[in-house]
Amino acid sequence: HHLLAPTQPVFTFEHPNWSDPIDNSRSASLRFERMPGAGSAALHGFAGYFECSLYKDVTLNTHPPTHTHNMFSWFPIFFPLREPVYVPAGASIDVAMWRCCAAHKVWYEWALTGPVTGPVHNVGGRSYYVGT
Repeated sequence: HHLLAPTQPVFTFEHPNWSDPIDNSRSASLRFERMPGAGSAALHGFAGYFECSLYKDVTLNTHPPTHTHNMFSWFPIFFPLREPVYVPAGASIDVAMWRCCAAHKVWYEWALTGPVTGPVHNVGGRSYYVGT
């Protein structure tokens, strides 16, 4: 894979969650700024990484620059686009992301909002979800 722009944090969680009621749903809109001299590209999707601070300096993460050494049980996730999208030279990339929760499953939905607008992917967790 090739990163077209620097990575950004999307969702943050605190444990334990003392909210009443507990709701771990999240949404975010992100803009990935590209260098002015960046050439055109074909965007196939978005990489997702996980970073977790367990206690003080004890961490687990799949983010390549700081990936946890010898951790083979967790992997980055790929959020694909149904069709590749042409990104003009220097153009930024905008995406909307949702973390959705139901009684027995969790899933992500995403939609490209720039440089062109695309459909929402994985609606209702139809292609992928975590749970029973």
